[in-house]
Order: sequence, then C-alpha cells, then structure tokens
Amino acid sequence: MKPCYCGARSLFLLLTLILPLQVALAQRGPQRFRASDPGPRPNPKSSIPAAVPELNANEIALFTESLLRVSELEGTCDTCVQQPQGVLPIDPDPSNPFSPKKLVNSAGMGPVFNADQCFTCHMQPTIGGSARRDNAAYEVAQRMGATNNVPSFEERNGAFREVRFKFDKYGSRDGGVHSLFTVAGRSDVPASCRLEQPDFEKELRQRNLAFRIPLQLFGLGLIESIQDSTIRENMRADRYEKQSLGIEGRPNINPNTGTISRFGWKAQNASLTVFAGEAYNVEMGISNDLFPISRNENPDCNKAYEPFDVPRTDDISYNNPLKIMPAWLMFTEFMRFVDAPQPAPMSSSASRGQHLFKEVGCALCHTPSMKTPGTANPSSQWDEVGAHTVALRGQTVNLYSDLLIHHMGATLADNIVQGNAGPDEFRTTPLWGVGQRIYFLHDGRTSDLMTVIQDHFSFPGFDGGDNPARDRDSGKYGFSEANGTVGRFNRLSESDKQAILEFLRTL
Repeated sequence: MKPCYCGARSLFLLLTLILPLQVALAQRGPQRFRASDPGPRPNPKSSIPAAVPELNANEIALFTESLLRVSELEGTCDTCVQQPQGVLPIDPDPSNPFSPKKLVNSAGMGPVFNADQCFTCHMQPTIGGSARRDNAAYEVAQRMGATNNVPSFEERNGAFREVRFKFDKYGSRDGGVHSLFTVAGRSDVPASCRLEQPDFEKELRQRNLAFRIPLQLFGLGLIESIQDSTIRENMRADRYEKQSLGIEGRPNINPNTGTISRFGWKAQNASLTVFAGEAYNVEMGISNDLFPISRNENPDCNKAYEPFDVPRTDDISYNNPLKIMPAWLMFTEFMRFVDAPQPAPMSSSASRGQHLFKEVGCALCHTPSMKTPGTANPSSQWDEVGAHTVALRGQTVNLYSDLLIHHMGATLADNIVQGNAGPDEFRTTPLWGVGQRIYFLHDGRTSDLMTVIQDHFSFPGFDGGDNPARDRDSGKYGFSEANGTVGRFNRLSESDKQAILEFLRTL
C-alpha cells in the first residue's frame, strides 16, 4: 500500500507536528539567552540617497531633477501647489538642495488619493526608502483643509497602509486599491466638492481589506537590468535541494509580452515605467501618459486636465528641457538611477550568520546575487549588450531575491490575485536594505525580524494566526514553501539564530 505522503510532503507533515512542539519546548524553563532582532541600524545624516556610480553627465542631471520631482507636494492644478519654500515637509533640514523653491510642472491630483508626495511613503532611511516610523497618513488626511478621517487601521506609530478590497459588493473578486482620502474640503478644490471616503470600518468588520505598505525603491534599475534568462537559470539551480524543502517558485508572467514581471509585492509590474505611471495615478490620483484617465471623475472635484502629467511644451516657464519631462517619468528615472542599499561591515557573529543563512536554505529563495549582462567598457559595438545605461551593465546585483512568486500559506495570504500571483503567493522580497527597514511583510504587521521568519510557516487548515487579512478562505490554503527552511532555522541554537538576525541587519 502506498503511503499517503512522500518526499517533501512527508517533511511538511512532520514539521506540522514537530515544529509547534519544538517551539513550546524552547520556551519552557529559564533561559540565559534568547535570539532577538537587534533592530534597524541608525539612519544616515543626509536624507538624500546616492546615485548609481559612474552615471554620465546627462544621467546625473536627470537624477538630480528627479530628486526635486519626488520632493514635490502635489496639488490639483499648476497654480494650486502649496509648496513649502526651501524645506522638505517631513525633513527638518532646511539646507536640503532638492526642496523645490518654486512651482514646477507637476501637481494635478485627482479627487481620490493615498498620498500627495512620493516620499510621504518612501522615506526610511532616506528619500526612496520604505515606510517611516510615524504614520504619514495623519499629515496627509487634513492637509490644506481636507475633511478626511484617518481609518482605524492606520496606527499613528505604524506603517502607512494602503488598502485593497478583496471582493466587490456582488461577491466577485476586486483586488484593486481603494484610495484612503478625497480632496473634499481642500482649499484647491471648489466648495461644492462633497466626495466621501469609502466606509473602511464596514469593510474592516467584514474582513474584506488587505493591506500593503511601501517597498524600498533603491537599486531598482539594477533589478530591471537582470535578464529573464538569468532569473530562469537561477530558478532551475539547486533543484533537488529545493524540492526536498518543498520550494517551488515561478515567475509572474506579463500577459502582453510573455516576459517576467518583477516589481511590486506580487511581482505584478513588468517595468519601472509601468510602476511609476501606476503609482502616480493610483497613489496620488495624477493621470498621465500611461494611465490617462482619472480614477474618479466627479465633476465637482476633478479640476485637473485628463491626462494631466504629460510632457509640457505649452508655456515659457517650461523652456528648460528637464522641466518638459513629466513628473511621473522623472520618478522612473529616479528609480532607475538611485543606487542599491549598501551593507554594513559584518561582525564575526554576522559573518557566521551569513553562512548559516545559506545552510538552512534561506538563500534558495533569497538568492544573494545575480548579474546584469554586458560590460561597462566594451571593446567594440558588438560588446554593447545589456542596459542602455552603461553604469548598469556587468553589475553584481546583491538583491537577495529570486524575483519569483511563492505559495506562502494562510499566515501571509492576503486573498488578492494579481496577474499569475494567487491569493497566497508573493514575490521573494529583496533583502538588501532590510538592515534599516522598520516595518516588515506586505501589511506592515511587525517590526521584528524573528516574527517575520516565524510567519513564513503555515500549513493546510491553519486560520492565518496573526494575519490581519485572514478571512473565510484562510483554512483553504496549502503548505508554505518556506516551511522546511523555517523548521531548519528553529532547530538552530539560540546563538546561531542570533547570528542570522545580526547578518540580516547588516544588509
């Protein structure tokens, strides 16, 4: 008679039974030492991120201009911007050279939005980072007289969360972002604008909300320059060890081109250009060349052109070529040219943790590095392969991700489908920069790396534990592909666990 389970599934079943016992035994009795997250490294003194080394003069000019654009505080029209003069709204340093001193060609917010500035969301540890420690929702909600309420799931000392609705009122899948705020009450819209916020509290009670927090934008030009063939080759590497641990992983394929999408929590965006255009339209309500229609066309509230953020050639104030380019496209250039996070020096413990990170299997998904094609110094035109930007060619990209999507089970599932990524599938989040991040996982539920590791474990029938998105479908998910690796981690000594945590905080 054949056994019910074999291979990786047998391992999963054993882990399901043994792992809780291991944890319980580990917690019994007094212990002199228990591994704990050492916490984020201090932020740099400057809020200005570095550019990729060896950019040419034009690329540096674009990057400098892009820093100004992502610093803009948006309004509903060209002349409606309430831009602070010479100081970034959330940066106490008045000497910041990229704080806009006058109106530039941006603004054009639509009636609904999540934020009114790029780095409202992307500011930890510098411009272009992830969610800052204090929740910016409390700044944005009533800016310029707006009458918005801050939803209860936005904790004042927590990550800035955007929301997706899992299902619409008819029970069909939704999955889209529902903007937190409206422009009603602001001084840059007519008094007749009476647009109301969605009833988030009702959706929260019905467990119909899935949360997302902002990801770091550092080094994305390098990630974009990795070829699909490199990702697929890495996917096929270490096949037998991956199978023994239950690790599968697959790319989220762009249906229009058949190429690998790689940006976003579920690898739903195929390029930085799409990522930027969508962010301007969805997060700030700004219509643009890629997404020309406003997400809300209420005639009493929508006073912006449609599309608004397009190349400007119609006004003498835009005679500078850098000003002609639309802001959303400058955001693309920022993401393409901003440098990758730089790791900190490793202690002997962290160095041991780097070895253990690979030994327990973490590196099978969090691939330490991939390379971009080409060379920065081609010997002939036939060697000019890879990215158009020479500085992005032939680079080792220390991203700590395979850029694939994996089944993570009920503990992490958000019940949102994006492209080929199903309700419990997520892209392997790049770990570079994790040493200075404050909030983790797609919903920002924790600031503790130990919790992050444990929440990678899940099995069939589990209700999702501390998952804020758990719902009626939570018990339907299968095993997490990380179960085997989490099991190995939990069998380490406390000092070895600590070494891995210290290693992660050097990234």
